[in-house]
Amino acid sequence: MKRIVQIVRRFGPTGGMEEIVWQLTRALVEAGENVEVLCEVDESRGQPSVPVTVLGESSQRQRWRKHVDFSKRVDQWAANQNSRALLFHSHEMVARADVCTFHSTPHGTGDEHAWWKRLDPGWHANQWLECRVLQAARRVVPLSPLLKEQLALRHPFLNERLLPAIPPGVKPVKASRLVNKPVIGFMGWEWKRKGLGRVVEICRALPQTRLIIAGPLRDDLGNLLDGLDRVEVLGFVDRQEFFQRIRLLVHPARLEAFGMVISEAMARSIPVLVSDVTGASSEVCPAYGRVLPLAAPLEDWTAATVELLEKDRPPEPYRRGWSEVAEAYQTVYAQLSS
Repeated sequence: MKRIVQIVRRFGPTGGMEEIVWQLTRALVEAGENVEVLCEVDESRGQPSVPVTVLGESSQRQRWRKHVDFSKRVDQWAANQNSRALLFHSHEMVARADVCTFHSTPHGTGDEHAWWKRLDPGWHANQWLECRVLQAARRVVPLSPLLKEQLALRHPFLNERLLPAIPPGVKPVKASRLVNKPVIGFMGWEWKRKGLGRVVEICRALPQTRLIIAGPLRDDLGNLLDGLDRVEVLGFVDRQEFFQRIRLLVHPARLEAFGMVISEAMARSIPVLVSDVTGASSEVCPAYGRVLPLAAPLEDWTAATVELLEKDRPPEPYRRGWSEVAEAYQTVYAQLSS
């Protein structure tokens, strides 16, 4: 049995992509796989109990140069190993990968008309990085069906190496009791891309609602909330505290490879209203909420908000165990090892 080498710059339960890798590693270990981790920074605190090789952080300032540095260090480490006994599973922009899990929207997606961005050499460097890793990987696994469509369109050379999506799991939690008041919630640091502007429009159109925002600080939002006093901006906050205070999660992102906050809300029996260009929309069936076209008029978004707020029973908790995710990857590993 080959040793599975998970490659991620920051390893630990820190949220986002890093937490996905950490949870997958835990599940693979529990499934009996021999796993090792290569990273720049280890924040796992020894859990799970696997060998972790810390390669050190890059001193480069530009993001793409940091990726190049990390890729070189991975290659240097691999040169001293018996590569036949290893299977490399990368989550980063590195040139060595048997399996590459793609966690973000393809570079340049949504910028087709932003010609000025192509004047920046860094834009082309990031494009080169993405093409390099996808050309090198033996198999590419997207997080969502939407992401698979985007990759197939942007990089048609992938062909059969582009596999069906393997969505991330979600930790089972105690389902929340629906808040009695019409409180809608939004969570996201990159609030412009994740659609906070549309959420604020919905709140303004529905004077009976309150809005709770987690992630950005009020000062980050400029004049977005001017004249609106039914809003509470929490900034950085514990996710459980946030979910306990809302009746509906609204996530009208204009560009989102997945959106873990959506599955986390559904796992707590909180209905969701999301855009169709959010990767996690594939997991949202009518029992859990609604998926609307990003370009749908405000009237459609407000009507769907009212409909979901008025539901008298919470949906059943969404379930997708990390063991299920690990099993899907084990199938991929087995195909490459045969």
